[in-house]
Amino acid sequence: MVTEQERQEILDTEHLRLLPIFFWVLAGLDIFISLYGLIYVGMGAMMAFVPWDESAPDAPPVFMGWFFMAIGLGFIVWFAGGGVLKILAGIWMRRRTHRIAILVAAALGATVSWPFGVVLAIFTYLVMMRPSVAILFDTPVPKVAPAPLAEQAPAVEQAEPEAAEPATD
Repeated sequence: MVTEQERQEILDTEHLRLLPIFFWVLAGLDIFISLYGLIYVGMGAMMAFVPWDESAPDAPPVFMGWFFMAIGLGFIVWFAGGGVLKILAGIWMRRRTHRIAILVAAALGATVSWPFGVVLAIFTYLVMMRPSVAILFDTPVPKVAPAPLAEQAPAVEQAEPEAAEPATD
């Protein structure tokens, strides 16, 4: 029979195992979406750097090219930055460190990726605000023992030979 405390511990461990995976999937989506900004950067570069015929009445002004490039770069930085923050939050969650930073990353991630980021932020707050999870983040995670297949010779200390006692007859 599983006690209530053991059940909660299993539940917390499972949630802390799944949440980073969702953070990483959403981070990949954000980084992929950030590539859309390259279209604006390319259009802006064409408007700013391609020589236009001065007599053409429909030539765009040069400042519009710089404006498009700025919008595209801002788009790339916003979404790629949100993706990197989500990757870090997933890593921190796996290591069970930086609890407050994970909560901040979840809140900022909600603004970057609507609606999935909001759902992930709500679930993150529901899990991370539990007292049992807060305790897990306060205690250090035990180090994993090396794999048994790793060929490591155990460190054996050589015992110093004891001084031979004189034999008494």
